[in-house]
Amino acid sequence: MVGKMSSKVEGFFAIEHDIVMKIIDEYGVNTACHFITQCSGRSGLGKKTSWSKYAVHRYAGLSVRAAIKTEANLIEGEYLIKTRGGKHPRFTIADSQADTIAWLPHSFVTGTLAEECSPLKLIRQTSSEDTLRLMLDLYWRQDIVNEGGFNFIYRRFERSQKIAELGAFSIYAFDETKQFIAEEDFIKPYGDWSVAYETLLSTGLVYEVPYLFDSEDGLPLFPLINPYTEEPLSDLETVAIESLPDQFAYNASNHDYCLMVPSHMKKPVLKSLLFPRYRQHTEMMKAGYAATMDRIEAARCLYQRHIKDISKTNQGLIKDESKNINDNSNIVLTMSDTDRRWAYE
Repeated sequence: MVGKMSSKVEGFFAIEHDIVMKIIDEYGVNTACHFITQCSGRSGLGKKTSWSKYAVHRYAGLSVRAAIKTEANLIEGEYLIKTRGGKHPRFTIADSQADTIAWLPHSFVTGTLAEECSPLKLIRQTSSEDTLRLMLDLYWRQDIVNEGGFNFIYRRFERSQKIAELGAFSIYAFDETKQFIAEEDFIKPYGDWSVAYETLLSTGLVYEVPYLFDSEDGLPLFPLINPYTEEPLSDLETVAIESLPDQFAYNASNHDYCLMVPSHMKKPVLKSLLFPRYRQHTEMMKAGYAATMDRIEAARCLYQRHIKDISKTNQGLIKDESKNINDNSNIVLTMSDTDRRWAYE
């Protein structure tokens, strides 16, 4: 029995997000983790699973006695139907009344290495309903194609006034804050969503990706680290500072980020978006990867095309405000206009 369970390490499986949320509300973390483990034993969207309390003991870290209780909870709540008893029981998973299928990687339940503590076990050990809720919401609601990632809760950066104008570009400085922004409707089921955010981050199961947007509720432009490799995109980070003369570049370097954006974008926003470390290899995830790489490449092409003529050999085009730079971090530099047509293409 145990040997068969270890075969489902790769790939992904389905959970009914609405059902798991109800289980969390009614029975708590342990019973929800039991249900998720049994879902990992299903095939596709099939309702039958042979995984039982022994799989829950192995992967979720519940004692067999506790797993007997959580199994009873699921049967009592009609979330599981036991179709065969004995040493090798069989179960049927309840139907969902809503179209809320979320796909999770099998490694979320099983882990990826021998003796590795699985993500599910780590979250169960927090004893936090909100932490489990947030992890599952991240898998269900993450929209990399359209929104860059999970955009319902994020850490905000404070934006300065314009540091400089370079032709068709404006340069802004951004500094990380401790403040979170969350959608009110999204956080209603949570007790303390900010604690859940920090707890989930502390487990190492997720990480933050600074992502530039054209406005607060606008479209994503590009990330500052590659969300899939966690490698910094240094060329996108440094192009603004490298385009400034030394005296201004020093002032800009005192901020967390100094970024160049098209000058018609008056209120660019930098957000830290959560990304899961264990990812499901679905078609949607593949599309998200392609969209992310396209954004990164588009930003690089944009800068290469329109910044190559702005160099430190052309500083005569910049207003000489250097005598005031140490006293006013919001000084605006201006350079002669270049062709702005690209901004609307």
